[in-house]
Amino acid sequence: MKRIAVLFSLAVLAMPAYAIPQFARKYNIRCTSCHSVPPQLNKVGLDFMARGYRMPAAIEEGRIDTAPLAIWLAVLQEEQTSNGFSERFLSKVELISGGPIGDSLSYFVEWRMVSLQTRSDGTLRDRSGRFEDAFLTWQIDGRSAITIGQYRALNQIDVSRKLSVSTPALFGTSLPGDPSSNSRIQSLRAFSPAGRSPGVTYEFQSIEGESPSDGLFHFVTLPFPGELSFPLTPEARSEASFELEGSPKGIFLETFYRQGLTSIGLHGFYDDDRWLLTGLGTLNVNSLLITGGIGVDEQDGAASRVRSSLQLEYLLPSNVHDRVRAAVGFRVEHVTNSGRKTAYIPYFAMSGPNKSYTFLLNIEYRGQEDNRRFVIGCSLLF
Repeated sequence: MKRIAVLFSLAVLAMPAYAIPQFARKYNIRCTSCHSVPPQLNKVGLDFMARGYRMPAAIEEGRIDTAPLAIWLAVLQEEQTSNGFSERFLSKVELISGGPIGDSLSYFVEWRMVSLQTRSDGTLRDRSGRFEDAFLTWQIDGRSAITIGQYRALNQIDVSRKLSVSTPALFGTSLPGDPSSNSRIQSLRAFSPAGRSPGVTYEFQSIEGESPSDGLFHFVTLPFPGELSFPLTPEARSEASFELEGSPKGIFLETFYRQGLTSIGLHGFYDDDRWLLTGLGTLNVNSLLITGGIGVDEQDGAASRVRSSLQLEYLLPSNVHDRVRAAVGFRVEHVTNSGRKTAYIPYFAMSGPNKSYTFLLNIEYRGQEDNRRFVIGCSLLF
């Protein structure tokens, strides 16, 4: 706890009275202009990303010169009731930077100076120094782009901006990689749509919509086994070492149609001895967002699996001029032939004051036989 208190105090003391998250500071707007509840994006946020982190021309003219940097500190209290584990720990200290470069390039980087997470046996895994994201996008023209770096392959839904603490099993369940005498290399050869890895992506928009994030999109991604990192601790040198193999894991294909926050799509992954195919849809009705999908995967020598998920999120009414935003959610998910029963996951997210700095609160309970857990996350973003 002393480590947490010291880092938190230093962050607050170093923060000027006017300091706010990077993009909100740049355009003098609230976080809720682009987020329903941070970090989840709303329609304005999706359009902002589609423009390469640019606002419409009229707003761009009034932008403020500011340091392209934000900091995210997070503390987790996790109770794993199935194995008697209870721990409070500093889960991350993250530096974030992103924005346009000239007229056709943009970048985004998240680097975790501190990165701790729990294992299934209740121990802590130290991966301090790894990159969550580090990529560069070249907008070739109005309809096509190329991205290179480290990122998640899935585009229809950005699970890194989820309101729940855990990643839906529909996206996070991995296809095992080819065997290796090095256990870390073998783990990096695994693939999941939500897993980050070095890669190259070509994007094409065949039907344009009324706004930049609307229309019919197609993506072709080559993910590579590896991880970009600058490990900062002795354990991280083995758990988050810099690695990169030259042969891709396989090919990931994705196509979806989006209108606002409503979308429908299909994505799949193929390699010589493994494959995955998933149908996915989102439906936005006023303050309710419904996300559902079902997928099938198969690995040589193993039984095929069916993965499914249904998630409902409701944005609670706000009567305090967007200074406080809150949402409740509930997800049901299941993966066959995984040795686990169906999981039932209620959660709650709240943020405020969403301007000069933002506090985030996330509460999640996982009701699943032999895997019950309760997590409270408190974080500061500035």
